[in-house]
Amino acid sequence: MKKCRENLRIGKRVYLLVPESLLAGTRQNADLLAAGRIAVESIESYVATNIDELSDYQSHVSGFRRLLEKYNERVDGVELDKSLLIEIPQNLG
Repeated sequence: MKKCRENLRIGKRVYLLVPESLLAGTRQNADLLAAGRIAVESIESYVATNIDELSDYQSHVSGFRRLLEKYNERVDGVELDKSLLIEIPQNLG
């Protein structure tokens, strides 16, 4: 909590990630130190949220790749100027 106090003093945002079993007590301590200025979240919840966000991101990336492939397919079928094709990086989805 000493480090939290110092970070708040110099204008930083403070986030604490703690095991679920320590969540309630840590929130109480954080509120005593600086009510409403310290975000406290369980590690388990944080990790789960990030996994969900990553899976959404991967879904968007693979959809974007399919869109580019369809574009290239259509352009290739009708255009003589192949410079209109989009080079798709191998690491995209």
